[in-house]
Amino acid sequence: MKIPTKEIAVIALFTAVMVIFSQIAVPIPISPVPITLSIFAVFLISTLLGHKSATVVQVVYLLLGIIGAPVFNGFTGGIGKVFGPTGGYIMSYIPMSYVMGLLVFKYSMTKYFQMVFAMLIGLVICYSLGTAWLMASTGMNFTKAVYAAVLPFAPLDIIKIFAAAGLSHSIRKRLVIA
Repeated sequence: MKIPTKEIAVIALFTAVMVIFSQIAVPIPISPVPITLSIFAVFLISTLLGHKSATVVQVVYLLLGIIGAPVFNGFTGGIGKVFGPTGGYIMSYIPMSYVMGLLVFKYSMTKYFQMVFAMLIGLVICYSLGTAWLMASTGMNFTKAVYAAVLPFAPLDIIKIFAAAGLSHSIRKRLVIA
């Protein structure tokens, strides 16, 4: 299967967007997971590109990180980062992108609140996989993991969802994607 040059360029561009947004971060003292804009980028990319291209972006991002390219938060990379406490959140970007992109593109969830709903589903995927991984990699119990890696992030992630849905909806209308 030949991938069109235009699609390769779009995937490369949005992979760069993932890398840039992943660097915008604030560590918080109660959690090994920093607050980043990477999940905002996943929301935006998924609702703009659809499930196929958005998933490829996340696979490329993850593979770049695995081979040691400094694409993750703090310009880090390597297999150790992926299998560390935050690795589950990073790996969750792949199924998040697939599900959110599928909802928006295949099921035509292109109105603002429909995109918010799709992103909320994506956030549940992120929290579920990421928290399970955090528990497995650190030995934390469920309650401690939720207090460390979900509750401090949920309010800001909800704000990111509303902002990403608004931005995506606006861009889609201007590009006549919707």
